[in-house]
Amino acid sequence: MMTFLKIWPVLALMCLSACGERSEIVMVPETQGAALHEVLFATNRAPDSRLFGAKRSSITTYGAATVSVPPTHKTGVVEYPGKTADAKDAFGITQAETSQNPAAFDHRLAQRLAAREPGDRRAVVFVHGYNNTFSEALYMNAQIVHDYQSPDIPVLFSWPSAGENLGYLQDRESVMLSRSALEALLDRLSASGVESFTIVGHSIGSQLVMEALRQHAIRNGGKQWPKLAGVVLVSPDIDVDMFEQQRKDMGALPQPFIVVGSGKDRLLPISGVINGKSLRLGLVEDAAVLGNEDATVVSASFATEMLSVNHTTAFASPAMIALLKGLEGQ
Repeated sequence: MMTFLKIWPVLALMCLSACGERSEIVMVPETQGAALHEVLFATNRAPDSRLFGAKRSSITTYGAATVSVPPTHKTGVVEYPGKTADAKDAFGITQAETSQNPAAFDHRLAQRLAAREPGDRRAVVFVHGYNNTFSEALYMNAQIVHDYQSPDIPVLFSWPSAGENLGYLQDRESVMLSRSALEALLDRLSASGVESFTIVGHSIGSQLVMEALRQHAIRNGGKQWPKLAGVVLVSPDIDVDMFEQQRKDMGALPQPFIVVGSGKDRLLPISGVINGKSLRLGLVEDAAVLGNEDATVVSASFATEMLSVNHTTAFASPAMIALLKGLEGQ
């Protein structure tokens, strides 16, 4: 059993890694040298003064935000703003728009697609993990797009995480509550002019991705969206037995299906204790452990660090980013 003395250093690292104004949505002017990335989004968070907070909503809000990445940005880092920000040194947003009318999302997406040549009309959906505020998820999504130099249209699905270290159980319930909202977003993408889309889930957000895939397959006779071009689960906080059952329920995993895991992840063992000592999918580094050939497992252990919880290595390590960019190009 993991004792308090073993858990405490990890919780301390969590607090250190979570420092900064993660909840702040800061407006900044367009600044010379700063890169701008428009992120489309859908969320079932309730609106508040920071755009969206931790409270749940029965209504999905759609929108778009243009995120400014500072010219001093370092690969793998989100330079969070304070209550005020200098766009030369920190992330911020130059503009944002929201609507509870999904047609507004369809229109904005259609505009983005119309500006692209046929064959280049792809999207990537990012589903964030545990303990993320809306602004944190938005900035992280922009950081991923920037560092991976992704040409695809970024779409964020932000579910109502409590945004607190001790909010794990609430987050787990919010994930289950968000299945239909995520499925509805993917339905909209499939019905749009998007030629294909990929889904990237992180941490417990991977559980949400799997549940949406499972739910959609059950509703549609084992079929997934025809435009779904692949799934990537990063540090997935999913019981390995649950993952296998989800796979069986949906008939087969969409292809390609990639799991990025590391036995050096320091958060997932805590989740395992909370969930009855179960092995978490994100700790697996060998596909043979899963007992099926549907999933490709990529180990992130080579890029982990001693003074890190190693739960966001795929997004924070320049070496891991370089590796995954290389795999994407193959």
